[in-house]
Amino acid sequence: MSKLKEKQRTREEKVNEQIRKGKVKRIVYEERKKKPALPNRKSQAKTMEEELAERQDTAERAAIVYRQLLPGLLVKLGRIKDPRVPGKVKHKMTVLMIYGILLFVYQIGSRREAKNTEPCGTRAGTLSLRVKYSTIILR
Repeated sequence: MSKLKEKQRTREEKVNEQIRKGKVKRIVYEERKKKPALPNRKSQAKTMEEELAERQDTAERAAIVYRQLLPGLLVKLGRIKDPRVPGKVKHKMTVLMIYGILLFVYQIGSRREAKNTEPCGTRAGTLSLRVKYSTIILR
């Protein structure tokens, strides 16, 4: 044991010498502070009516924002040249771009997930995206 302690002491002296010369910096690791856990509940509403009213309010607010932002966004996206073969195009490029933006905004991982999470999908030239209690239809 004394040989081991001697080795450790010489190693510690070398490290201390290198620290004094400025060749090595000693980093002190601190224990991370734990974040408080999120509550394990789905809704803060007490009754079904409160929850429905909250959902309705959220959908109305989202619609107001979309009505303000979408016209200008559609114009800007319409300037993007479509590189696809014109005969094979089913949906306009602007519609696909808006669909992708909405998937990103509502954190939906894929088109399949968007289609399978709620009853919706692509029907007769219309892309519909059912997003958190409201349906957005893009034609």
